Amino acid sequence: MKINIKNTLIKGTMILTLAGILSRILGFFYRIYLTRTIGAEGIGLFQLITPVMGIVFALCSSGVQTGISKFAATSKKGTEWLIAGLLISLPLSILSAITVYIGADYISSHILLNPECSNLLRIMAVSFPFSAFHNCINGFYYGKKCAIVPAFSQLFEQLIRIGVVFLYADYCLKLNIHVTVTCAIYGNIAGELASCLFCIIVLVIHKHFIFSIKKTFLHTQTILKFSTPLTFNKLLMHLLQSGEAILIPAQLLAFGHNQAEALSIYGVLNGMVLPLILFPCAITNSLSVMLLPEISHAQAHEDERMIIRTIKSSVYLCVIMGIISTLLFIFYGASIGSAIFDEPLVYTFSLVIAWLCPFVYLTTTLGSVLNGLGFTTTTCIHNILCIIIRITALILFVPKYGITGYLIGLLCAQIFICFAHYIKISRMFSLSLNTYDLILIPLLYCLIAVGMSLIVYDILCYFNIFSLTITQCICACIAGLIALILIYHSKKYKKL
Repeated sequence: MKINIKNTLIKGTMILTLAGILSRILGFFYRIYLTRTIGAEGIGLFQLITPVMGIVFALCSSGVQTGISKFAATSKKGTEWLIAGLLISLPLSILSAITVYIGADYISSHILLNPECSNLLRIMAVSFPFSAFHNCINGFYYGKKCAIVPAFSQLFEQLIRIGVVFLYADYCLKLNIHVTVTCAIYGNIAGELASCLFCIIVLVIHKHFIFSIKKTFLHTQTILKFSTPLTFNKLLMHLLQSGEAILIPAQLLAFGHNQAEALSIYGVLNGMVLPLILFPCAITNSLSVMLLPEISHAQAHEDERMIIRTIKSSVYLCVIMGIISTLLFIFYGASIGSAIFDEPLVYTFSLVIAWLCPFVYLTTTLGSVLNGLGFTTTTCIHNILCIIIRITALILFVPKYGITGYLIGLLCAQIFICFAHYIKISRMFSLSLNTYDLILIPLLYCLIAVGMSLIVYDILCYFNIFSLTITQCICACIAGLIALILIYHSKKYKKL
């Protein structure tokens, strides 16, 4: 596969990937710190309120941000599209913040089934308008293929979030005050506010505030028309995800765990294992974000060859990354994660969830392609069916088999949605993907790379040069590097 560095898709993906990797590294250490400060139960409590943030994002930002990105990509300036999106998103976010703040007691007691969430929801509600603002601006810059602004915004938000949590926790510890999950909420607010201020400064510097009132009004109608079905689709999906998040602790109680154990298991799964397994998503997420305007632009110019070439390259990249990640997590990542978080369950969960990698990475990219082509309802239907499969597994299997039943359902659901996305796209463009090049060659080279790294692992363990965790990290990096070198220099791969 010949990569043209001048291609805006590649450049944008590289910028977002770098920012994503740095942000995830920071976030990874941040989660370790949180785990050891507020415990697995505190992490579980924090994860319990995140669906509310997801619902608010779906209502206020997701559809509007996609609309801004899509239409700004096909417009010379695009400023009016940004202003139009803000006129929709900001009032909705303010209304959502007021609603959540007033109804926090009811939401926590009757919906989340945990009264401890009440104060957390009230604090979190403050961040909604800031989040909506910078999401819209990021959508505008994605559409203009200027990935550096969202990238720096993401990094800046993460740094401020982590800094505030560290300072707040340090302050509490000095005064012998127990550190609770509230510190993580304060960190989120600070991060959203900082990102919002950064985006305002960028807009002022770039002078993107010049706009026509007439065009803005017309664009508002267009974005509303485009984003409304997408928003309702996303909202329905997040409501189902919220139901799933609430059901996990409840079904674990039905299995026989007590409240603290259920929250701890939920915290380990969603707050430790999934972030660990999804760490390489920094690359595929960045690719998917840049794909939407790229595909939209190609579709607007009726350039089908460009669309097919972009899809094929993206599919190969995601599958290769998925195979590498799965093997590395099975041989090294599960043990590393368990040692870092000091939680044995991380190892067990990681061995099962590691098989998700190829399907998760590919699903994210294919979903973005479908959205870029305008099939937002199709992606939503697939997502809803995926969540229904997971919820079914929760209801039927978790009370009998515990969290293992949910993990199996999670894997089955992800395989379903991946193939559903791929079948839809392949029917439109008659994609011809070589299974030998797509799966067998990367798998063979990855196994060779892992085998070579295990030899290095035995040598390092024999001489006892480093600690076990550091040795595993070194060998995982060696395996990943060797695999990438072998695949990149493969003659078959260069023909892709």
